[in-house]
Amino acid sequence: MANYQFNSDNGAPICPAVMDALISCNTGVETAYGADHYTERLNAVYTDIFEREAFVFPVPTGTAGNGLALGALTPSYGTIFCHRQAHLVTTECGAPEFYSGGCRLTLLGGEHNKVTPGALEQSISAHGVGNVHHMAASTLSFAQATEAGVTYSPEEIAALTKIARQAGMKTHMDGARFANALVYLGVSPAEMSWKCGVDILTFGTTKNGTMNAEAVITFDTNIARTLRFMHKRAGHLFSKMRYMSAQLLSYVENDLWLINAKAANSNTSRIAKALGRCEGVRIVHPVHINELFVAMPDTLQAELQAVGITLRPWQVDANTQGYRIVTTFCDDPDLIGQLEQVCELHKRTTGNDRLDSLSLR
Repeated sequence: MANYQFNSDNGAPICPAVMDALISCNTGVETAYGADHYTERLNAVYTDIFEREAFVFPVPTGTAGNGLALGALTPSYGTIFCHRQAHLVTTECGAPEFYSGGCRLTLLGGEHNKVTPGALEQSISAHGVGNVHHMAASTLSFAQATEAGVTYSPEEIAALTKIARQAGMKTHMDGARFANALVYLGVSPAEMSWKCGVDILTFGTTKNGTMNAEAVITFDTNIARTLRFMHKRAGHLFSKMRYMSAQLLSYVENDLWLINAKAANSNTSRIAKALGRCEGVRIVHPVHINELFVAMPDTLQAELQAVGITLRPWQVDANTQGYRIVTTFCDDPDLIGQLEQVCELHKRTTGNDRLDSLSLR
């Protein structure tokens, strides 16, 4: 792959505080397979964060987290309602089908990759509930934020989970960028999860400062009971679990996760504002978190490339080849400043001085 700037938050280094926690936990002998004192603290720490009893199951990747969570909710004869552009559809190699033993995905449309109440209701109605000739309507899954970088408000989440609950379904949230969405909305973890009806959450941390630690978090004791066995059977009960758990603990200590997410979101906002002032630039989706999808003139792209800023090409909508920009908590401020300077010079050269109407805070 070419060396793109602002390519992905997956490529960011480990946050120094998390690395310190890893080094600190690397002393002495601990009990294996999650019986260490780091792992034993997880439930209590995350219960405090979410203001409700939480059951935490560390996993190494988001794909593992989504697959495990959905497998715990969805039987082999069930179907998962989700957006057709959901990460679990396009980028996870059938992990939900694998972990559930053969479930199916029922795909929905929606602007900015968001599932809407109307689309969900219509799809459930068309599918049918309790019809033995169809896959059982089992689970709703949605991403916060979506793959287009757009958030659901707590009210929108509550509307979706109510529909799912009335159909006898459980709800899963893919929180790969949970922290970024949380700081944009300015709500609490509880207000963005169980208080609006979410049963299980894939809690992402790798994109925001850890090395290889995600977590499946549920607030339901029955789901947790199932997860205990699935977690082990899937090979995710690591013998040296303390190294994953130490990351998950340090990630939330002293609000590190929120500080990092704010920094990443702010970096994207700066870039969006700079690009938005240039003639011919189109910001395709509202800018809520640390992702930006943009179409721009070839001249501006060439000017950026001339100073060493090569952006990752991306199909930003059905008809447009543009670029995806993803910032991190530790982006070089000089690089962002250089991009802003190129945009300012481009604006002066084209005689343009505008600011597109963007959904920015």
